[in-house]
Amino acid sequence: MTKVEMIYPQGYCAGVKNAISIAKESKNKYPNKKIFILGNLVHNQIVINALEKIGISTISGDFEDALNNLPKDSVIIFPAHGHDEKYDQIAESKGLIILDAVCFKVKQNASIIKDYIAKGHQVIYIGIKNHPETTACLSIDENVRLYDIKKDFDFSQISDDSPLVINQTTLNFLELTDIHDEIKKHFKNAIIQNEICNSTRKRQEAIVNLEDDVDLIVIVGDKASSNTNRLLEIAKSAHPNAESYLVSNVGELDKNSIINKKHIAISSGASTPAETINMIYEEIVNAFAK
Repeated sequence: MTKVEMIYPQGYCAGVKNAISIAKESKNKYPNKKIFILGNLVHNQIVINALEKIGISTISGDFEDALNNLPKDSVIIFPAHGHDEKYDQIAESKGLIILDAVCFKVKQNASIIKDYIAKGHQVIYIGIKNHPETTACLSIDENVRLYDIKKDFDFSQISDDSPLVINQTTLNFLELTDIHDEIKKHFKNAIIQNEICNSTRKRQEAIVNLEDDVDLIVIVGDKASSNTNRLLEIAKSAHPNAESYLVSNVGELDKNSIINKKHIAISSGASTPAETINMIYEEIVNAFAK
């Protein structure tokens, strides 16, 4: 008999819940105003489409140009992952109503960076280039230098013998440990702050701790989601003998992958709607009931 297992935690993390709540409440608070989000509120197209249906528009492309051309008194929502700090000034100067849906963990990281910059330290920020969370933190000060996880880092640009080392909240916790070890070889006095959020870490650890007999791992979430992609990475590295893949909706589920599997595990990114996860779970379970 095939075991179909839901890996917990599932569904929205606290930061995503908060962002979606702020967006939905804005319709009641400002019923007669146009409402916009500066980029994706969270990295899940299903959520974005649902907000569009209730009249909340997502801005893409050139954010600065878009802000400068929004109607005065319209509402702008800053998304969960953060944003370049210059956009606050533009929005204020244009007389826009600002709603802040930035995740509390992302805000906390920004606060830590500002504190160490004020103390005269340089900052090594470990992240993914052009991810909005990374962009937000790099915008704080020129002394915040990006350690791009996809490239080699030029350590010569750091003159501080005890730089702050901090990271994007949705990275691979196993990979981050290796990066910290590498940085310590160059700066033994580096101040290491591991800032992977609890929701991300718990999901990753749950995949690592799956039983060895798992032979299919389905990750449910958007392909643009960093934390979702990290789950897929960890599934493949921790369970190389299992088949692992990512789906954003039930229509992407590979029915052929289910055949002859004995232990199927389902995990999800932190911005994946529970309804989507449940539909995929039921589809898999029903396949064995036929």
